[in-house]
Amino acid sequence: MSFTPAELLRHVSGKVRERARDLVGEVERRERRERQGDVIRARVQGSRPAPYRVRTDLKKGEVTCSCPDEHNAICKHAAATLLVFMDDPASFVPAAPPRRLPALTGLGEADVERLLDRLHDLHPDVVLDWARELTHQAEEEEWE
Repeated sequence: MSFTPAELLRHVSGKVRERARDLVGEVERRERRERQGDVIRARVQGSRPAPYRVRTDLKKGEVTCSCPDEHNAICKHAAATLLVFMDDPASFVPAAPPRRLPALTGLGEADVERLLDRLHDLHPDVVLDWARELTHQAEEEEWE
């Protein structure tokens, strides 16, 4: 069974939907909106320095956000993302495949840490992609 954004938004209270509308422009300004099959992802700037990460699996009807909102099934950040997706699904570009580390046999833990520190200095976007992928994998394993 698949869910449409409109079906998911039916579970959003009027107050959250109103606050989500205020965030739509923030979602639209962000370059990082992507889609991979039935999963859409976006980053939405909230009250903290780093943007919140929103992930919606339309096939399963699962909506997650890294914000601290524990009171609503779908927070304002996720609702804003769904509103933007409903209005302009083409703005969610195909996700790039995750970048993988090559096998690091023969290196000690300290060597690997130095290598990752250096990599982060030179290519922070690559490290963030790996962190995102590892976090996503850990979240999925947690629910299995």
